[in-house]
Amino acid sequence: MATNLQFIKSASGTSVSSLSITDCFSANYDVYKVVIDNIDFVSADLTFRFINASGVVSSANYDNAILLQRSYGAFADTNAVNGTNFGSIGFYDQSGGIGTGKGGATVITIYNPFSSSTYSFANWSNAGVSSIGTPVRKGIGVLKVAESHTGINFLDGAGGTIAGVSASVYGVK
Repeated sequence: MATNLQFIKSASGTSVSSLSITDCFSANYDVYKVVIDNIDFVSADLTFRFINASGVVSSANYDNAILLQRSYGAFADTNAVNGTNFGSIGFYDQSGGIGTGKGGATVITIYNPFSSSTYSFANWSNAGVSSIGTPVRKGIGVLKVAESHTGINFLDGAGGTIAGVSASVYGVK
C-alpha cells in the first residue's frame, strides 16, 4: 500500500525539560508519522505523552512493550502497565568521547489520536547512540483513555534536561 506523507508541523528545542508539538492532530487524518531526527542529552531515554485540550496527559493510563536490540549484548524486553508516558523512544549517551550533536533517530506511528471514541495507539522504532554500541528499540503502546488528543510532548525519561531535540509530524494519506 502506497502512502503519502503530508507535512503538518515541526518543532525543536535546546536545553529544555520537554518539547511539545501542539495542534498537530486533527480530524483530517487517522494515522500520523512523527520523525525525531535529533536527540541530544547526557544519558537517558526520550519518552512521550499526548496533549489534549487540558494540557499534557500524564495520567497513569499508558501501557507499552519495548524490545531492546543491542549490537553489543543480549536482547531484552521491558513493559509498563499504567505508566505516565510511553518510554524509551530514543536513547543518546554522549559519554565515552562520543561528543554532542550525534543524536539518534526515531519514527513513531500514531493511530487515532484525535478520535474521542477510541484509545490512541502508537508503535515506534529507533536507533540510538551509545559509547559501547548501537541500541535499537521497537515499541508498541496504548493510552487507555478514549479522548481527543491534539498534540505530543517529549521529555527526558530521567527528568533531566534535553540538550537538543527536533521532531516533525506528518499526516498519512
